[in-house]
Amino acid sequence: MFSRFFTPQFFESGDLTLDGSEAHHLIHVMRIKPGEIVELFDGQGQTGQAEVVSVKKRDVELRILTICCEAPPSSEIIIGTAVPKGDRFAWLIEKATELGVTRIVPLTTVRSSSDPRDSKLERLRQTVVSACKQSGRNRLLEIAPVTMWSEFVRHEFPNRSAYIAHPADPIQTDLRHPFLGKPNSSMLFAIGPEGGFTDEEFRLAIAAGGKPISLGPLILRVETAVLAVAALGLARQCL
Repeated sequence: MFSRFFTPQFFESGDLTLDGSEAHHLIHVMRIKPGEIVELFDGQGQTGQAEVVSVKKRDVELRILTICCEAPPSSEIIIGTAVPKGDRFAWLIEKATELGVTRIVPLTTVRSSSDPRDSKLERLRQTVVSACKQSGRNRLLEIAPVTMWSEFVRHEFPNRSAYIAHPADPIQTDLRHPFLGKPNSSMLFAIGPEGGFTDEEFRLAIAAGGKPISLGPLILRVETAVLAVAALGLARQCL
C-alpha cells in the first residue's frame, strides 16, 4: 500500500508540485525519497499514483503515472447534529468520515451548549483530510456552516428519508425501519444536544415529515448517537 497524500488541485498526466502540510508530511514524517511511488487524491473522487521526482526544502515534485476517477455515491448519509463540547466534536468528525457520512451539519438548537466558530470548523476540515488519508476514502466529508434548527428542517427534510433521534417520544419508529426504504435513497438523521430537542423542535421536525427513531434504552452522548446512526446508514448502503 502506497502512502496517501491530499492535493485539491485537479491533476493530469505530467508533473505536479506538492507543498504545504502535505509536503511536510511526505518529507519530514514519511521521509519518502525520490523514485518512490505515492498515491494522491483530490477529495472529489479522483485518485492517481505518482513518482517522487525531487524533494526540496518545502515542496516535492511529482510525476503523475496513473489517474482514475471514482463514481459518486448513489446515496448520501447526512447528519445534522448538535455540537459536543471540547475535543469530542473533532473525534465525531473523524469517525463520521471513516464511516462514510457525506455531510455533517452543526446545529444550533434551544439547548445547544456549544457553537463552533468558523476557524474551528476550518481546523476540523483538516481532521477530515487526515481521516480520508488513513481510511482510503477519496471524497471528503463536507462540514456545513452552523445552521439554526428551523433552517435545517426547512431546507433539508423535504424529499428525503429524515429521522430524528428523540428518546422522549412515546411512539418511535422501529430502529430497523430505515432498512425498509429504497437502498439508493439518501438518508438524513438529526441528533440533538444534551437534554435533547425541545417539544417544539420535535413537532417542527415531525410536521416536516421526519420520523422519530430510538437508539436503544440508554442515554447516549451526542457523538455516540452520531456514530450509531452513521453505522446504521452505512449498513443500509451495504445491503
